[in-house]
Amino acid sequence: MIEPVKIGRATLYCGDCRDILPTLPKVDAVVTDPPYGMAYKSGHATDTLWVAGRTIVGDETTEARDSVLDWAGDIPTLCFGTWRIRRPAATKMVLIWDKGGALGMGDLSIPWKPDHEEIYVLGKGFIGSRDSGSVVRHPPVQSMAKNGRQHPTEKPVGLMKMLLRKVPGTILDPFMGSGTTGVAAVQMGRDFIGIEREPKYFDIACRRIEEAQRQGDLFIEGTV
Repeated sequence: MIEPVKIGRATLYCGDCRDILPTLPKVDAVVTDPPYGMAYKSGHATDTLWVAGRTIVGDETTEARDSVLDWAGDIPTLCFGTWRIRRPAATKMVLIWDKGGALGMGDLSIPWKPDHEEIYVLGKGFIGSRDSGSVVRHPPVQSMAKNGRQHPTEKPVGLMKMLLRKVPGTILDPFMGSGTTGVAAVQMGRDFIGIEREPKYFDIACRRIEEAQRQGDLFIEGTV
């Protein structure tokens, strides 16, 4: 059995989520950014754009994503995705993350740049009031490693906080990547379980979540 790393209210596993999920205690929500199944590969220099690599492991198909969603069942779930790949069958609604600016290259043969991503809403038991529409606006993470980017598809902490406010209890991210969902959860005082199969990203996630926990502890103690 894989022993987790515990950081405050966060429990982190390094391994394949499909092996670890059956061993977990009950969780209340799943918020995740899985491999989309589009065989993503950065066409730019790794050292310039990404800290730890230019490809996404397991991105050849939607098998990993679909296995997790089958496991989650009716648990309230928010799952990032792309219109290029079929949506999960149980999708109840599609949220649009509006990045507020055209940063991606996209298809160079057309006169528009892509500036949004999809977020699929699945399951039941979401919380909060209906105080917002289906378009969630938040700027993206800076596009280069020299500006602080840790992962090819890293999401901003502020965006994840906006999403976490709508889900209950203990949050699970089976595709933790560089740990942004965990950072958001820790900053909000939420219980978090994260799983990441790539040791290079797992180490980054541990460092980021530990720093978020440390900053939170200092704030509570009134020393910052």
